[in-house]
Amino acid sequence: MSAEFKNAVCTGYESLLVACQIALETWRKRREEIARVGPRRKEEGDQLLRLQADYAKKYSRLEKHQDTCELCCFVSKIGKQNFASISMLQ
Repeated sequence: MSAEFKNAVCTGYESLLVACQIALETWRKRREEIARVGPRRKEEGDQLLRLQADYAKKYSRLEKHQDTCELCCFVSKIGKQNFASISMLQ
């Protein structure tokens, strides 16, 4: 999986997104490993909980950034515009 987002406008958002995706992928891979062989120790379950919490924390930071960053808010508003309804002929 490539963790590059060349179209991202905000570098802060881009770095948070990459961190979020890495955390998700790490959690997913470990969860699959344990599911394949079965949990053998309590530590493995604890590790999965820590990885899940790490992902949730990073995802929360990403959402918070998206709501508080002026550049991200501006880009989001532009993305929601209905440009087809804007008439150039008035």
